[in-house]
Amino acid sequence: MKKIFPLLVVGILVLGGLGAVAGTESNEEKFISETIVISRPVIREEENYISLELAEATSGYWGKDKPNLPVISKTYTFPFGTRIDNVEVTFSNAIEQEISKPVMPSPEIQMLSAQVSHDIEKSETVMTYSDIDIYPEHRYSYKTGGGTRDGENVVYLAVHLNPVQYIPRENTIYYSEKATIDITYTPTRVPITFPDEYDLLILTPTQFESALERLVTEKNNNGIKTIMVTLNDIPSVGLDKQEDIKYYIRDAKENWGIDYVLLVGAGVKDQELFPVRYAWVPSGGIESSFPSDLYYADIYNATGGFPDWDYDNDGKYAEYNYKNTSDSDMDAVDFHPDVYLARIPCNNVGEVNTIIDKIIYYKQHNMMTKKILQVGGDTFPNDHEGIYEGEYANEEVLKKLPGYSTTRLWGSHPNYGYSTKELTKGNIADGFKSYVDFIDFSGHGGPTGWGTHPPNDEDTWIPKATAISPFTYFLSYDFDLYNINNGVKYPVVVYNACSNNKFSTNEQCLGWKTLSKAGGGGIASYAASGIGYGSHGTSETERVMGWMEVHVFEELYNNKILGQCWANCVSDYYNTFEPFGSPESKQTDYKTMLEFCMFGDPTLAVEDGDDPKNVPVNRPVFHGFLEKLMDFFPRLARIFELILARLS
Repeated sequence: MKKIFPLLVVGILVLGGLGAVAGTESNEEKFISETIVISRPVIREEENYISLELAEATSGYWGKDKPNLPVISKTYTFPFGTRIDNVEVTFSNAIEQEISKPVMPSPEIQMLSAQVSHDIEKSETVMTYSDIDIYPEHRYSYKTGGGTRDGENVVYLAVHLNPVQYIPRENTIYYSEKATIDITYTPTRVPITFPDEYDLLILTPTQFESALERLVTEKNNNGIKTIMVTLNDIPSVGLDKQEDIKYYIRDAKENWGIDYVLLVGAGVKDQELFPVRYAWVPSGGIESSFPSDLYYADIYNATGGFPDWDYDNDGKYAEYNYKNTSDSDMDAVDFHPDVYLARIPCNNVGEVNTIIDKIIYYKQHNMMTKKILQVGGDTFPNDHEGIYEGEYANEEVLKKLPGYSTTRLWGSHPNYGYSTKELTKGNIADGFKSYVDFIDFSGHGGPTGWGTHPPNDEDTWIPKATAISPFTYFLSYDFDLYNINNGVKYPVVVYNACSNNKFSTNEQCLGWKTLSKAGGGGIASYAASGIGYGSHGTSETERVMGWMEVHVFEELYNNKILGQCWANCVSDYYNTFEPFGSPESKQTDYKTMLEFCMFGDPTLAVEDGDDPKNVPVNRPVFHGFLEKLMDFFPRLARIFELILARLS
């Protein structure tokens, strides 16, 4: 690709401005009305509390030391450029019902970090909520946003209903049997459309430009119209380089019609190859900020404006702290991705060539096997329900994958009534080599490792250290030490844990090592780029990272295109939870969306390759010989691997 071409286009982009999204409002208001029939709450006795269940509920109204009450969320989509004028919800007459005990408190949200204790201590104090008059105070809320769905830019409207209210001092709940949602909106007179020049925009520092030309050619040959632009070719129009890039993505959307964006380059702090935008949502004293690639995908709000993420102009982006909610940037964050975006945080040309080789091979030769490897344990030992959260999340994931068979490496092995194997590093390595489509890790983590607990044992971490790898946890370098050389079949890997995609602290964070491993590892990784959160018992998959874990597999099964799966998860999370609840729960919701990121090719589809029947059951003769060599001589095999990567 000749370098002069992107330079010529820059002038067009800058002059283009917001013309594509200006639109023309219609003079005619339109109206939608929907009536929802609500069932009677089911009341269950739970020791010192009662729980409320509602068939129509989509989530719970969570808050620290607050009662857990059902919420019904409804999402509406409108053509991009639509203006939402008014939303009103009318409930039928409230029905009063006395209850015998206080309502069950909201689940406790905890960090998925190995740096904090997770042992659940049962409180003997019964919550009476003496500080609450009525909860929730408001019966409904709504939020609009601009995003993308099924390749089309849309305006989202999420409406959240609180059909049950609770008055603690009277031991009484009030519920309604119907709710009517009335929406008034103004469509655009002329529908907003985007050009169809390109599908994929690749942004890269200049040192990777030559290596990436092979990927550009491959994409164009396969019907994905692709253009590559170097960071040096992006004009300075914003407050910093990150904002320059974000404006450029917006202009590329309006002038070229791009749907996908691939960011190429590592972002290790103070030596970024690709600029990083940090989000300032703290996690106690462990983390004050973390990288958020959602920044680059969030280019429109509900009115077509530019979300700059810095509401108070203090240089700290997406800032929120529940201890001081007045100092918040969240009004300047839209959260809904407007393009399907991913990153390959490569550090050198060798890694670029490795991931391109894997992307091309996957597209040409992948064969879906309907097999998954699932790895989990007791994420929060001694919870009140006696649930092993990681294993429970694995089970919930499998429900979203009809027809799939699973191999499970569980901390409870062999004490559980399932066909499982021991959770060891060797078995994880074997799992990568077992021709699975997906790998599902559910537990704790850090930038370079993942681990969990055996049942009811907070003090023990697994997988354990071995003679080959003398450190506990499954670590980045275990990909090399355990010869994870599954080059015939690359799985999509999901890590429900803290910081496994935190590319700002280590050149080989676990999520990137999953992809950068030559001849093995995975084709894509979904994980948190900061401290993640979970909850104990069956609440583990109801919110925060456990919800993301289950939902991304549902998206992978139904949607298949990797970048769309990521974007849909983030938008669906926001539309489901808004966020609503206490300031503490809002903080964990915000952070969950801001840190959920994807490494890999956003245009790649989880499906059979172009010629999957040609995939050998075993590797070609030379690779088979090398594989045997690797089994006996790990160090020598690593040298071979590095030589091959250099030659490629």
